[in-house]
Amino acid sequence: MKLLESANFRRLYLILGFVVFVMLKWQDIALPYFWDEMAGYMSGVVYMNDHGISLLPTAVPPDLSYGHPLLLHASMACVAEVFGNTPSVMHITTLAFTFILALGTYFLAIELSAKPLIALFSYTIFLFQPITVAQSTQVLLEVFLALHTVYALLFYIRKQYALSAFFTICAVMTKETGLVLAIAMMMVVVKDYLKDRNLKQLAYKFVLFDLPFMVFAAFLILQKAAYGWYLNPTNVGKSKLELSSMVQKFWDYPLQFSFVDQGRIVFTLVLLIALFVYLKNQGFNVVSDKRAAFLLTVFVLGFSVFSVIADAHERYFLSLIPLISIAFAWAIVYVSTSHSSLSPFILVLCLNGNVLNMDNGYRYRDADLSYRDMVSTNQSIFNYVNSGQFADDTISWAFPLKLAPVDKRYGYFDTLKFIPDTTFRAGAPYKVYCTPGNSDWNPPDTNEYQLIQSYQSAYSRSYLYKKF
Repeated sequence: MKLLESANFRRLYLILGFVVFVMLKWQDIALPYFWDEMAGYMSGVVYMNDHGISLLPTAVPPDLSYGHPLLLHASMACVAEVFGNTPSVMHITTLAFTFILALGTYFLAIELSAKPLIALFSYTIFLFQPITVAQSTQVLLEVFLALHTVYALLFYIRKQYALSAFFTICAVMTKETGLVLAIAMMMVVVKDYLKDRNLKQLAYKFVLFDLPFMVFAAFLILQKAAYGWYLNPTNVGKSKLELSSMVQKFWDYPLQFSFVDQGRIVFTLVLLIALFVYLKNQGFNVVSDKRAAFLLTVFVLGFSVFSVIADAHERYFLSLIPLISIAFAWAIVYVSTSHSSLSPFILVLCLNGNVLNMDNGYRYRDADLSYRDMVSTNQSIFNYVNSGQFADDTISWAFPLKLAPVDKRYGYFDTLKFIPDTTFRAGAPYKVYCTPGNSDWNPPDTNEYQLIQSYQSAYSRSYLYKKF
């Protein structure tokens, strides 16, 4: 463990660790976009590249932005302006964001524990999580949001309040969930004042952490003026305040997904053992930095409650994974205190659970590598249709492949060799169906259409139907 005393060793570990991560993910760099990645996010990036880059809500039509703030869209569009708008460029950019996020997890662990071993373990555990591996090459909001969340927390704990406020603004302008972070910061500001009664510090921090609310309010006002609503009505309509729904979602996501699924149950067992031993030895006065503990507790609870009210997806909880990784790392180091040489072996044993759950193998998830199956069948059916044999035919497309034939920047073709129809009109000569996708909610009428080609990969299937 003496190596850990060397800052150069730790830097080398961080760099080489991510180099290995990139090598394992390189096969996904050039994959075409799919599902929400294509319809909800890259569609907005492409639109900005064609019509101008801006953070104003009118920069992207609401059917492409879903009413979300546009910091991710604008950032990716800026990268695309310089390096080109291709799946490879966009996925490498997300991979770079993932590295910055992983470093933030390392620095936050150092700040909370003051132990390099816990920080290195946190970094390793975070990169081994299936949700991290999957999201690292998808252009979605979650990596970007988690990145800003981790650095906002880190700089607040370091008392670098201007930087913390900056990253909190970035989080709010990435996704509405970032507002939870702003609320948590403001609650700590008030708590700090009640403890030290420093009016000057209160005024300074209040102004700084009021900025995220002001920026978000300005965005909502502009959105209301442009479209007649503050928040996207479709997203609001999916929110549920029923207690039974909230309790079920709280179990399914903040608890089960975060601590049990994807092999994390092994880490959780170690964490429970560590907590039991620690409480037995130290009692309930276990928190040395109560200020940081209060901030993290308010954020985690607020984030969880917000997420279970809204329409929840597993990938939305990526922002909690850095904190959970730090907790797991602390547990491993603590239970092996008397035999520190055992900690790497415990870590490897626990990581095996993650490795075995990288691909669930039976249903669509963009939170693990099962998304590759959907991309595979999507690409296969598109390549078949675009082979040249349908050059004079009209092919109808619907979500999730509706945008695939619209622009080559989505990654499915270089030259289009058929006539695309994205209205999915009744009576179209050919129609493409996918499951998961339009085949599930609008299956083909087999009295009117016959199947002429299909592709399957695990749970995912794509079909081409021809009208009789």
